[in-house]
Amino acid sequence: MMQEGDLVHIPQDVELWCETDKGMRIRRTERPTVGVYLGGANHIYQVYANGHEWKLKRRDAYPLERPCSLD
Repeated sequence: MMQEGDLVHIPQDVELWCETDKGMRIRRTERPTVGVYLGGANHIYQVYANGHEWKLKRRDAYPLERPCSLD
């Protein structure tokens, strides 16, 4: 279960979109990137990535695992 503030991996060629005053803004990731999970409903996540808030399909975002402790 994702929690606000979790880091997510967003692969290359994923469609991101956001609503603006002038309509819908759509981008595709040119390379894999990391985003911050802000929330989600149904099959849509909202993330902060590349300096903007975006929406993307849940299936296109993967939680980054916490590193293993060497204790």
